[in-house]
Amino acid sequence: MYEDTEFLKGLEEKYKISKKTEYESHVNFQEAINQPYQRWYPYREGYSYLLIDKIISDNNIKGNLLDPFVGSGSSLLAGRKNGLRTFGIDVNPLSAFISNVENRIYSDQNITDIEEIQKQFLTEEQDKKYRKTNFDLATKYFNHDILQSLLQFKENIQSIEDNYVRDIFYLSWLSILESVSNVKKEGNGLKYRNRKRNKKGYINIPIEEWEKEKFPENKFEYIKSELLSKIYDILFDLRNYPIEAAEPKIYVGDSIDITHDFDDVFQLTIFSPPYVNFFDYFEIHKIELWMGDFVDSRTEFSNLKKTGFRSTSSALGYKEISYKNKSVEHLVSLISEKKLWSNKIPEVIEGYFDDMQALLINIFNKTEQNGYVCIIVGNSAYGGILVPTDLLIAEIAENIGFSVEEIIETRHLTTSPQQRTKLNDVLEHMRESIIVLKKKEY
Repeated sequence: MYEDTEFLKGLEEKYKISKKTEYESHVNFQEAINQPYQRWYPYREGYSYLLIDKIISDNNIKGNLLDPFVGSGSSLLAGRKNGLRTFGIDVNPLSAFISNVENRIYSDQNITDIEEIQKQFLTEEQDKKYRKTNFDLATKYFNHDILQSLLQFKENIQSIEDNYVRDIFYLSWLSILESVSNVKKEGNGLKYRNRKRNKKGYINIPIEEWEKEKFPENKFEYIKSELLSKIYDILFDLRNYPIEAAEPKIYVGDSIDITHDFDDVFQLTIFSPPYVNFFDYFEIHKIELWMGDFVDSRTEFSNLKKTGFRSTSSALGYKEISYKNKSVEHLVSLISEKKLWSNKIPEVIEGYFDDMQALLINIFNKTEQNGYVCIIVGNSAYGGILVPTDLLIAEIAENIGFSVEEIIETRHLTTSPQQRTKLNDVLEHMRESIIVLKKKEY
C-alpha cells in the first residue's frame, strides 16, 4: 500500500477534481504542430492555441492576457485571435524570439518581400567558402556538408535588411535544425538518431552509414528544400489566416521579477511552468540556442541555465527559501529519506514551490477582480513518493487569496516501471492538469 495515502487524500478532498477528456488533445504538442502559425516552429513543450481559445471563450475573457512562461507563444496567439491585449515573459531568448515572430503583424509589403527572397533562394548555389560556428558540438551533431549548407543560408538570411522579413527566414532556418541533424530531442536532452533498438537492445549504426541512408546525396539542395518548404507554410498562413489584433509585448527575463514590475492588470493569466521533473530546457534546445547565436560562449550558456524557476539543480544557485509550506515540507522530509538518483531532488522540490508562491503572489496583485489564472502542470514522483504538483499549487494559491474553482485532469502521465510499482495504489494521480483559479471579490 502507498505509504502517504492519508496526506494525499486530505489534500485532494479540499478541491473539485474534474476529468475533461476534451482537453486532452489540446495539451498535446501533436495537435499544435498542424495549426497555423504554431507549425512555424516544432516546439514540443507547447500546447495548442485551441486550449487557450476554449478557456477564453468559456470564461468570457475580454481584458488583458498574460503568459509568464510564453514558450512558443500559443497563449498570445489565441489571445490575439480573440482581440485581446497580450503580454508574455520567458527567460529563454529562443522562446521569446519564436513568440515574437509568430505574433507580428506582417504587411502586404512584408509578404511580397518574403516571396521575392524565396525566389532568390530557389536559385542559390553552393559556394566553396568554409564557415565556422562557435558551437563546438556542431561537427558532431551535423553532417559536414549539411552544416556548411546551413551556415551558408544563415549568412544569406542575416544579410536581409528588413528585420520582420529576416526574422521569418531565421525562424524557418532554426525550425529545421533538429530534423536535418544527427540528433533528436528526447527526454531530458538530445539523443543520437543512429542508435536503434532491436530484439537484443540497442545498437549503434556507424554514423557515415546512417547519414548515407537518411540524407540525400546533394546536401545543399536538401537544406534549401527543407528551408523553402517551411517558408511556403508561413506564406500560406500569412495569406489565409491574418490576425489584425495588436502585437504582444514580450519580455525576456525572470517571470517573478517582471510580473512584480507590471503596471497593467490582467483578466486572464495562463501558463505552463516547467514541471518538477528536472528537465533542463536549455539543454534540450541547445542546438538552436548555439546555432542561432542566442548564446556564444560556454559561460553564457552556463549562466542562462542558472536562471528561471528552480526546476533543475542547475537553477538552484544561492537563493534562500522565502515561504514555508507544511505540505511541501512534509513531502520533502519523506523524499529525503529515500534512495534518490540525485541528492539535489529535495532541494529542487522546495525551491520550485517557493518560486511558485513568489510568482503567484505577484500575479494575484496584478489580477483584476473576478479575473482568472489557469496553470497547466504535470505531477511527478521521486523515491516512490508522489509529488502532487497540481494540489500543492492549488493550496499555495488558496493561501494567497485565490479561490480554487477546479482542477481539470486532462491526461494520464507515464512513469518508470520502478516508480509504477511503488505508486500502484495512486497511479491515477500521475496526471497532467489545469488548475483554475479566480480572484473573487469578498
